[in-house]
Order: sequence, then C-alpha cells, then structure tokens
Amino acid sequence: MLEKAVIDRIEEELSKYMDSYVEWVVKIGNYILSSGGKRLRPALVLTFSKLLKGENEERDYPIAVAMEYLHTASLLHDDVVDGAETRRGKISANRVFGNDTTVLTGDYMYANALYLFSIYGDMDMIKNVSDAVKRMAEGQLLELKKIGDIDITFDEYFKILEGKTAVLFASCCYVGSALGNGTQEQKESAYRYGMNIGLAFQLIDDLLDYTADEKKLGKPVCNDLREGKITYPLLSVLKDMTPEEKEFVKKVIRDINPDKEHIETVKNMVKEKGGFEKTIDKAKALVDEAVRELDVFPKNEYFDQLEKLAKYIVEREF
Repeated sequence: MLEKAVIDRIEEELSKYMDSYVEWVVKIGNYILSSGGKRLRPALVLTFSKLLKGENEERDYPIAVAMEYLHTASLLHDDVVDGAETRRGKISANRVFGNDTTVLTGDYMYANALYLFSIYGDMDMIKNVSDAVKRMAEGQLLELKKIGDIDITFDEYFKILEGKTAVLFASCCYVGSALGNGTQEQKESAYRYGMNIGLAFQLIDDLLDYTADEKKLGKPVCNDLREGKITYPLLSVLKDMTPEEKEFVKKVIRDINPDKEHIETVKNMVKEKGGFEKTIDKAKALVDEAVRELDVFPKNEYFDQLEKLAKYIVEREF
C-alpha cells in the first residue's frame, strides 16, 4: 500500500521515539517492533492525509507512529493476559522478558503515543484517540468475561471486535483525515470506513484461526477454541447445531486443556455447517460498506489505494 521509502521512514521513526533511558523499555519495545507486522495503522493515517492534501508533512509521521505504538502496546498486554507463547512467529515478549516488564513496557508505549499526540496533534485528535483507547480496554474486558460462554450474542461479539481491533483502525482513519484538514463529514466517513475494515479484518483473523497455515499465521491454529473464545465461524452456526452438538462444543471450550481430537471435531463441525463461508460473506459485506464511505473524498491514487486495502483485508492469508 505504501512505497518502500515511506515504510522505511515509519520503521526509522518507530525506533527514534523509543528513546527511554531504561534499557528494558528499549529492548522489549524493539523486540516486538522488529517482529514485523503489516503497519496497516500508520499506513491508514498517512494515506488518508495524502488523500486530502497530496503529500505527507513532517508531523504526519510521529502521529502515524503513535498509532502503531498504541497497537503494539495492546499486543504486549494481550499476550500477558492470554499467556501467549508466540507472536508473529517468534517467542512472545512475555515469555522472553517476563510479564511484569512486558506490561510496563506496554504502559510506556501508551504514554509515549499520547505524548506524541500532545506535541504533533490537536484536541480533536486527542479526544478521538483517547476514546479509542478506552474502548479497546472495554473490548478486552468483555472478551475475558465471555470466555467459555456459549450463549454469547452477536451484539456482544461485535462489541468485542470493535474494541479489539476496529476502533483503532477507525481512529487512524479519523486522525489521518484531520491531518489532511478534512471536513467533519470527511472525518466521520473516514472513521466509519476504518470501523468497517477493522471489523472485517478481525473476522478474517477469526477465520484464519481455523484455516490458516500455522507458519504463515505465526501462532498456533485453533488457539481461540483452546482459550474458550467463541468467534464468528462458530457463532454463526451454533443455531444449526443439535442440543447434543452444542453440549459437546460447550465442554470443549470450557476445558482448560482440551483434547486435540476434540478441537478438530469442533473445527470440522464449523466447516461442515458453513461457518467459514458465512464469515467471509460477512467480512465482504463490511468491506462493501467501508468502500461506500469513501464517496465523500476526492478520486485520486490514494482513493484507489484505500479501495484496494479494503479488498486485501478479505483476501489475505495471514
């Protein structure tokens, strides 16, 4: 989506602002940042800014980097909460450095992001981003509460998705439009575009947890089931299950250490009942909604890039 020179600049800026005198902060921060990642969030900031003004200014980059810090901080905290073993194909930071230092490094990255906004942003951006961070925490807490709950509703599931993923995508798009001096209508449309592609992104993540190649995914497949999380592929077919099938699923997701064969049985049930196709269809519908939100923006090469990004969300394999 972005030129190599822009990606390189993002990587440089990510390292530049990780400048704490505390060695652990730099070491842990660089460990997870060097693990790669798609850099979709800074890409959204920079692309929406360019969409409106044609080029990026100096302050666009620290703001884009701040959004990636928020994302990275949430990953560090998530891995501690989930007791994760791997992240992006590497041993997770909490396993290498311990839970305490990993959580505190995540705290530092949250604070560093807000500090960058206080210098390079404005009150409108800060208000939007602060709301996003609050909703991210709410989403994670709701997800924890719903572990092992086979009666989770679609509304609750999508509230979790908004907090886990979509609201930060939405905020990136809003902030990018603000950097491009967009109108209030454009900023709100950008926000809805981001929310929809963020929901679609997480839906595909939830599908890949069932279907992906483990090496490409960078973490074990069917991890959500092992952790007792009911995601869209399973949720979409629960109504089609017999009482006996539902009871079997309930036992598997509530088992602290579920049998591998039982996990495979649930996976096959979801596949046979059309859960994979239902997830793709829902993600595609959300992407279509996202693309419609772009109508208030000028038609140029960056408009085209945002259309392509929305479609990539559904087509990706990891």
